[in-house]
Amino acid sequence: MPVQNSYAEFILGTYKAQLVDCAEQYPELTKEFNRDYQRLSSAIESHGTRFALDIMPQFRKHFDQCLAKQRLTATHLIHFGVGKGGTVPRLFRGLILRVFDRSGALRHDADKDAIRLLRQLLGVFRKLRMPCSRKDSGNAVREFIAIDSGIKVPTLNWDDTLTFHSETNDNDSSYVDLCVSNSHSETLPLFEDVPRSAPDYRLLQCVQQVADYICSKLGSFDPLEWKPRHGPGAVSDQRYGVNKYAFSNWTDRLESVFPCADFAYANYSIAADSLSKSKSSLSAKEHPAKLLAVPKTIVTPRLIASEPTSSQWCQQVVRDFLYHRVHDSPIGNFVDFRRQDLNGDLALEASHVTSHATIDLSSASDRISCWHVERLFRRSPSLLRALQATRSVWIEQEVCRVSPRYHYLRKYSTMGNATTFPVQSLFFLSLALGSVLYVRNQKVSDRLIRTMGKKTVRVFGDDIIVPGDCSGVLVGLLEALSLKVNVHKSFLEGNFRESCGVDAYDGHDVTTVNVLDVPRRASPGSIVSSVDVHNNLCDKGYQHTSAYIRKIASQLVSNKIRAVKHGSGLFGWSSLFGYDNPHLKMRQSKSLHRGEIRCLRTRVLTHRSEPEDTSGLLQYFTEAPRIVTSAMSTLGYAIRRPKVSLTLGWVPT
Repeated sequence: MPVQNSYAEFILGTYKAQLVDCAEQYPELTKEFNRDYQRLSSAIESHGTRFALDIMPQFRKHFDQCLAKQRLTATHLIHFGVGKGGTVPRLFRGLILRVFDRSGALRHDADKDAIRLLRQLLGVFRKLRMPCSRKDSGNAVREFIAIDSGIKVPTLNWDDTLTFHSETNDNDSSYVDLCVSNSHSETLPLFEDVPRSAPDYRLLQCVQQVADYICSKLGSFDPLEWKPRHGPGAVSDQRYGVNKYAFSNWTDRLESVFPCADFAYANYSIAADSLSKSKSSLSAKEHPAKLLAVPKTIVTPRLIASEPTSSQWCQQVVRDFLYHRVHDSPIGNFVDFRRQDLNGDLALEASHVTSHATIDLSSASDRISCWHVERLFRRSPSLLRALQATRSVWIEQEVCRVSPRYHYLRKYSTMGNATTFPVQSLFFLSLALGSVLYVRNQKVSDRLIRTMGKKTVRVFGDDIIVPGDCSGVLVGLLEALSLKVNVHKSFLEGNFRESCGVDAYDGHDVTTVNVLDVPRRASPGSIVSSVDVHNNLCDKGYQHTSAYIRKIASQLVSNKIRAVKHGSGLFGWSSLFGYDNPHLKMRQSKSLHRGEIRCLRTRVLTHRSEPEDTSGLLQYFTEAPRIVTSAMSTLGYAIRRPKVSLTLGWVPT
């Protein structure tokens, strides 16, 4: 069976099961749901799986905005058309009329369950992992380059070691003059040279004062106080299977802040021996980051960049500094890099009391420039130097054949740089807090910010939550700084809010479950994903949909996956109604004195090699836990990419 046909069959089967779940909740709409299934079959037959993966999610975005604006408006999307003079589309009409009346006005008793079911139907396949076409990937790369080429040029020279007009330390009470060629002695304002349409200058001052306050709480950056490490992803200057701890390259920019003797070797003796041998001394070549396209939606890939090994290693030092200093300061009241659930909780509350607005940005990391970052951290030269030293100056791409292979970067960094997320979070926090203080006519002070509370402003990456009366000012400020607000995912009015994976309407969680993969026999990862989706669907009460997913996946693995207790965390089909496994073999282990069951279990296959040089000692000091006995088995480096496998074996009951 062709791949597209098997995908279409699975998608239609899932929709049919979902509509049965809908009919159980609204039995009076059973005939309407049968018509919906026929319409879906016709749409997918005519337009292929793209209808489920692209067009229906587009209508969901439109539906969310209609909830916020309290009126359903017509769209020009295929199969969501309306009759002459009408506003309600035929597809899913039964559920829509429980939310909006026939004129399109939001009902005063809008059914929250109907909203949840509608959003589930419309978005269940919006994140299905399917590769984009070469054309769509090329368009994404061209947009990436176009955005970067239009970014404002920074004041400082970010290609070389940063120098300042006056070499003051971070604790000096005087401001640091970042503009080397500036004739006056005052610090360059954060928003100098923004368009004339920007908000008044007092707002710009508020934001700059908040940025300076953030720097004062972060304190001075000393790289020797923080920990480097390697991430799990690929690097741009080494193929997979090469030991990351054996550094072959260390740029002059890195050396100026992160001396290789301190960071590239386990101790000074090893560094001296290595650097004294010309054949093994480190190269200072500037390697580019490598742009990669990974699946996001069927029409838009996610563009990330793998960083050079040594740069990524030192980026983690800066990341460690930012994570700890923010957590231990009053800034942690507004941003917690490890807990996005706090944003979700506030969005859920705000959807009921409408006290806060949720704002999302388009291509946020691609629009933050070095010009922004040098003004955000103007009071912290040591941190600015570290950010500049670890940042990739240019990228290499092989995704789009008609675009240049190499591109000089104006943006601060791409997704893939370990500092991108915390830096953009702090940048947006300075804008959000500055907007609040401006609207409320308050001055920046440590006492005021400490008393503002955790529910005044919350930021997590480019997900921003601010009081509703400040949202308009913040949106104008973002646009004045050449940032782009995502109007489809930002909610300033009404009772719908969305932030950090939580979708909420009037205090009710209407977040949906996404099917990420079609179960396939040749792909153990797709089976594992299907088990996770099944369990999530069970949690949300979609019993027929979860049963369908289980049936399809079980047929591919001869029904060898066991049922497990709900909430146990074990691999298996979670169930609220018992977890017996009469179809699987059971035994009592004589050696371990426990009951066991023979079923499929997940394993991650890795092939590791031990280093033959002193780099293993650096890895040990970096990765080994305090209990030495369990550390040695994890040392070494993977020579093949880890593979998820399902193996049949005995596991405890």
